[in-house]
Amino acid sequence: MINAIKNVAIYPRKSRGEVDQDLEKHLLIMKEICEQHEWNYVEYPEIGSGESIADRVKIKELIKDVEEGMYDAVLVFDFDRLGRGSGTDQDTIRRLFKSTDTLIIQANPFEIYDYNDERDEETMDFKGFIARREYKMITKRLSTGRKIGLRMGRWSNGVAPFGYSYNAELKKLQPHPKESEIYKSLILNEFLNGKSTHDIAWNLNKKQIPSPRNGLWSPTTVNALLKSDVHLGHIVFNKTEGVRTSQTKSLDKKPFRVKPKEEWTTVKNCHTPLKTEEQHMRIMHLMGYKRSHSKGGNINSLSGLVKCYNCGNTLTIQKNEEGEMFFKKCTSCNECKGGNVQLAEDAIYESLIKIKKNLIRINNEQTNNEEKRILLEKIEMLENELDKNEGALEKIEEAFEEGMYTAEKAKKKMKVRQEKILELEDELKNYKKNLGSFSLVTNQERINKIENVVDFIKNGSSPEKMNAIYKSIISHIIWKKVDLSEVRVTVNFL
Repeated sequence: MINAIKNVAIYPRKSRGEVDQDLEKHLLIMKEICEQHEWNYVEYPEIGSGESIADRVKIKELIKDVEEGMYDAVLVFDFDRLGRGSGTDQDTIRRLFKSTDTLIIQANPFEIYDYNDERDEETMDFKGFIARREYKMITKRLSTGRKIGLRMGRWSNGVAPFGYSYNAELKKLQPHPKESEIYKSLILNEFLNGKSTHDIAWNLNKKQIPSPRNGLWSPTTVNALLKSDVHLGHIVFNKTEGVRTSQTKSLDKKPFRVKPKEEWTTVKNCHTPLKTEEQHMRIMHLMGYKRSHSKGGNINSLSGLVKCYNCGNTLTIQKNEEGEMFFKKCTSCNECKGGNVQLAEDAIYESLIKIKKNLIRINNEQTNNEEKRILLEKIEMLENELDKNEGALEKIEEAFEEGMYTAEKAKKKMKVRQEKILELEDELKNYKKNLGSFSLVTNQERINKIENVVDFIKNGSSPEKMNAIYKSIISHIIWKKVDLSEVRVTVNFL
């Protein structure tokens, strides 16, 4: 069989709990085997983890190429790297390798299997059964360890929410020096003092404070932060069950669903709260009240947006005897005269069309925001890497608690991860600092927002809706009218 092998696909796949160095080591060993036997090879490195074939990108590519007869054999470090998935996945692998006469080569220890050989088929079926059973046991242990960690107040629900940072040493959340103050003063207190989520988001954007996803704030984001139990100092888990992705075909998996609230598990007093129980109850009451009591006709589409050119005072809008909406004379400095609101509406529309054309031209020339795009990509990559290392750190401790690592081995692995986390946090901080000089949105994002606003204007949306839409893109509007003959309107966008 060795002599018949000429073309080989190498499929290195990182297993649960392993680090990047393990994948590199496995790949090196498999390359040496190919070179020793003078086999031509192509690599299909699987970096992401996934139980089912449908959730793994590279194995789907490999299956397609094996179906087309591109390889004599597929080389894996261990047989179970091909998959510990459901019986359906095992049947897929069996039929594929059987129908194409493709061999499976295992590197550790070195063995060659042929699904068309009855004894090999039985051996591989047994190996698949054992691998699946082992996977379920490991998954159960890790899930149990995670739940134990959560019950101990340890954070393992992903990236720290806005207002907090993750303390890797304590494995807990702690108030972020800047974000916690922003949450309390510009979100929590403003809402409790009567501001709407639209106005809070608008104010945060005007102050150029990045949202949790490093973009513009939206009322939805503000709403979620206000309602969150995390800011009470609690950790809530067991909210869902089943598999979320629609691609997963495993027959033994439950469909994804959100559990009823009474089935959730809440662990209290896990970290420093940013709001009190009384404030939280007040928030929920106000949200329920505001949903059932709209502001009716008290809001004009430009309410709160138009400022006097001379003193910056917000101009009042009212209806005249003919039923038209107009700005009153500035009551603060008496320098700025009033006028028809429609003039400002027209100025917004004209500005939007003009800016959209300029942005399209700039985008086509590819001369703007390139540096910011690169920075954002680097920040996203570093954040993903940080999440991965923090998750790995948690798994090392869980593995130690389950007796899978000795104390010495666990300590050594944890030290490596902790040093890497500190290094990534410093690098991430520098990149975010450099990003501070850029606008929070890209040109394409602006174009998309402008198109949405133009559609709303054309469709004649309600004044309340238009006010919220305008505030999603406009910082303020300067109204200048010193005599009866000329009006100058300047629209300042976020």
